[in-house]
Amino acid sequence: MDVPILTRFIKGLRLFFESKRLRWFSLIFLLSAIFVFLLRGISDLIAIPLSGIIAVIGGIFPTYFMLAAFLSLFGLQRFFASEESYGRSFALFIPWIAVSTAVYAVLFIFTPGLWFFLFFIVAFFGWIVFQAFLSSRSALGYAESVDIKHRSKIVTVFFGALYLVSYAIIIGAFAILFILNPGILLIETGWIVVIAALIGVLIALGYNFINGILILRYRNKVMGDNLALLGLFIAFYVAYFLYNVLKEVTGLDPISLIVDIGMSIFFILYAMSSVGLALSSRAELDTRWKISKELAATMTFFLASGYLVIEAAFESLGYAIFERGPDIIKLLLFPGVALLMALLFIRRAGRAPPEPTPIPEDAPVLTEETEAEEDSDEAPAEESPAPEEEFSSEPDEEEEISGEEEAIPEEDIESDSKLELD
Repeated sequence: MDVPILTRFIKGLRLFFESKRLRWFSLIFLLSAIFVFLLRGISDLIAIPLSGIIAVIGGIFPTYFMLAAFLSLFGLQRFFASEESYGRSFALFIPWIAVSTAVYAVLFIFTPGLWFFLFFIVAFFGWIVFQAFLSSRSALGYAESVDIKHRSKIVTVFFGALYLVSYAIIIGAFAILFILNPGILLIETGWIVVIAALIGVLIALGYNFINGILILRYRNKVMGDNLALLGLFIAFYVAYFLYNVLKEVTGLDPISLIVDIGMSIFFILYAMSSVGLALSSRAELDTRWKISKELAATMTFFLASGYLVIEAAFESLGYAIFERGPDIIKLLLFPGVALLMALLFIRRAGRAPPEPTPIPEDAPVLTEETEAEEDSDEAPAEESPAPEEEFSSEPDEEEEISGEEEAIPEEDIESDSKLELD
């Protein structure tokens, strides 16, 4: 049985495996992600922060993809990886990874401001915003907002219940976690952490309210169902990061580690699939600017690998506000971006022209035969004479000139002259 969501997901991922060059980039990214995940797990297991090592060594891989994306922008990706041979790609990888190490060292040591902008602002923030944007855009379902002619009341009640459950999850997670761990207010920067968590909860509740307006407006469309599911997904997402923000620090937390790694892998694959679908949909469009597959892949890998490195680097800064910083930022940004997209969609929908009035069922239907009959019933209008013909001063060739006598035959003239002589 064909599952449309799964089919689209797999179709989008195929972009990253269409050629040997793309498969090589995917392999390097996979190795870099495994490296970061292993060091994070070992760090939590032995209770020794290894985030400094992750920040120093792991940053080489995002730099590698950043340089690959820069060359791909000018169509020079063939100098970074081969299209025909993995051996050739490996031979090119050795000098380029050395160049990436040198570039990253310069950024990290001599230009910390540029390093902060590229890795913290562009990669870390950009990846979170990218996730929220893709999730919200897919749920809004512009292309799938078809009317539902018959809907069971059970289905309507089900999706309405999901909307209410989203409120319960967000509010309940904050209340329960704060009650279970009131000592968070006693640690350094604890008040700042709690206030940031409360702001995230308010943003999530604001999004849920706007999402309810959209669900009500599009309750007879597929988009309404997608929005209800997105609201539930964001509620669970917010609850998980509330757990990471408000939990008691106890060293190794295998549940948090496993869930965090699982969510990171899911969003990486989801983003890769969305990028692949976006490129495939634009492949046939006649546009001047077309992004190459290599540029799209390397930019995606740069954002994802940079995000993983910065997330691990936060743990070495010591204070609670920094240690829980990645979760606080995700708690604020993810529902915030979803709220912004929902507001923009409402504004765009308000500008859209009104839908055409439905035709009554008893209205006559015009066909070619009825139109022909109506045309035949109408009498053709008589053409009025042109003014030049109506008021012409020239006589007609067949008519005689008025006022002139008729011509007399010659025989009659001769007979008349003889009578006069006699």
